[in-house]
Amino acid sequence: MNVAQIIVKSVEQYRVKRVYGLIGTSIIDLLDAVRESKLRYISTRHEQAAVSMADAEGRITGQPGIAFIHGGPGFLNSLISVANAYKDASPLLMVAGAVKRRLTGLDGWLEVPQRDMIRPIVKGAYRIDRPTEAARIISEAYSLAASDPKGPVFIEVPEDVWSLESGQQIVQPTVQHAPAPNRDEVAKVTDLLKRSKKPLLLVGGGLNEPRGAKFLMKVAEKFGIPVVSTGNGRGTLPEDHRLSLGRVGFGGGSLVADSALDESDLVIAVGAGISDVTTYGYNLTPKGEVVVVDLDPLWDAKPVPYTLHLKCDGASFLESLAEQDLNYTPDPSWLRFIDEKREVWKILLNEAIKRKYADFVNPSRFLEALDTKMPRNALITAGQGLHILYVYDFLKIKVQGSFLAATNLGAMGFALPAALGAKLAQPEREVIAIIGDGEFLMTMHDLETAVREKVGAKVVVVNDNSYRVLYMRQKIQKMGRVIGTLHTNPNTLKIAEAFGIKGMVIRSDSEIEGAVDFILEQADTPRLLELKISPDDLPPLNMEATQKF
Repeated sequence: MNVAQIIVKSVEQYRVKRVYGLIGTSIIDLLDAVRESKLRYISTRHEQAAVSMADAEGRITGQPGIAFIHGGPGFLNSLISVANAYKDASPLLMVAGAVKRRLTGLDGWLEVPQRDMIRPIVKGAYRIDRPTEAARIISEAYSLAASDPKGPVFIEVPEDVWSLESGQQIVQPTVQHAPAPNRDEVAKVTDLLKRSKKPLLLVGGGLNEPRGAKFLMKVAEKFGIPVVSTGNGRGTLPEDHRLSLGRVGFGGGSLVADSALDESDLVIAVGAGISDVTTYGYNLTPKGEVVVVDLDPLWDAKPVPYTLHLKCDGASFLESLAEQDLNYTPDPSWLRFIDEKREVWKILLNEAIKRKYADFVNPSRFLEALDTKMPRNALITAGQGLHILYVYDFLKIKVQGSFLAATNLGAMGFALPAALGAKLAQPEREVIAIIGDGEFLMTMHDLETAVREKVGAKVVVVNDNSYRVLYMRQKIQKMGRVIGTLHTNPNTLKIAEAFGIKGMVIRSDSEIEGAVDFILEQADTPRLLELKISPDDLPPLNMEATQKF
């Protein structure tokens, strides 16, 4: 086999079913090998979309999603998506072409210093110069992406290397998992819990997998400990569970979750550290003991003193904690405090639902209706923008692994391609992208990919004709001095028609019921629904904490 063939055959043997990409001169030999394989090749209209699709597949399956990308310009187009995967610890393997070896370093056509540029946002950056190294490098790179903590890995291959004979057999990957917890450390956590009156579990993306969800439920119910989550931890405990307080922190935290974090005397964070997002820029930090169970290499640089930091597998830690012979329940006053905050938050949510606008639909009311009717295991994707707050406020994530967002980078452009990658990975599930109009126009080109590949994901565009996060900030913080945040949009129905997609636009609350039925109707290709909303509608949020971020 030549280098292109051994890379393709390797990922086939690693049980990869699909690869994503966009063709270019530097990878034409690689895609020729894909054509002769059993892999399904998903050709996209932009490299950012290809890598986000692979990223979404990796988040759902726990195995690296694969993207094959043209060098130079194609590589540069992919970097936002690679950074999303890095910041959210998503397993991803990106293979890119590069200029021929004899042209390397001459600042020629298509050449940029790819490895130097990408190193800060990947776990590893490799180059295959010698064909005989290809089998080892693909195995090592795949293993690194899949090993804990997961993340993106990059390989570049010069254009003249693809067709050279590799002279090797396929090398199987060796994935390294997080270690089991130390018994003495678990005992220390148990002692802290015994003394605690106001305990809280904080869960993140590092726990959001089947075993993590199983043992989180056991610990929460056995000891009666309330649970808050990061954006990436949503659904690890079903959000309709009596102990779930919802998302915590900037960009979607509920008043209940934020208040619990602020008042708790013991925070046990599993699969998540105490980050700037979780604490509104370290302005809302736990006052009591803090135990963190994760693999964050920067944990000791965070401006929050940890009582204990356990570098081990989060699910195994919770399994050990659940086995402790401990008759424990939180102080009743703690649960009363949480119930009081729940009532206040419920008032804010209900106030938002009751708002009425002339010629606009109330997005809070729409998402409440969607939450009532959508399947329990529906998978929601979101990018960034003020619209995502409605998703946090009104859509409950009830099954582990059912919410994907560009949580820690805060980048726009993730929701639509992530929905396509998620639907390809799990076609039996309802997949819905909730996307702002600004972000939609950045990625709508890949509706063509969805139609061509018959990917039945649904897209809900929340259209306020603005970049509303910044518009609101200008109104509040800049005394109404608005610049660069208001715009116009093309006709969404005509866009849908041009792509061959069924579309619908609603402008009033009386159309909500029909719109929910439309978006949930089974289809082999996408459905596109636009909500015309007022740019002045403000979703419920913890305003006091948000203004400190």
